[in-house]
Amino acid sequence: MANFILLITVVLAGTSFLSYTAQNIAAAGYGENWASDACSLVSFACQSPQITAYIAAGSAGLWILLKFAAAFRD
Repeated sequence: MANFILLITVVLAGTSFLSYTAQNIAAAGYGENWASDACSLVSFACQSPQITAYIAAGSAGLWILLKFAAAFRD
């Protein structure tokens, strides 16, 4: 279970970083095709990449708590 939460955390953090970068590139008007494609596919993530980062941070905290609970259980 803890490994699954860690996987979700890494995916969410990567998504947040990608959407933040794509949002900045698209706003600057560099004309990068991948940035506009990424923002058009997942418009919610490009509108607020901070929310994805907050969820990733929360799941990282949950992962840490699960690791501590497993250490105390053993």
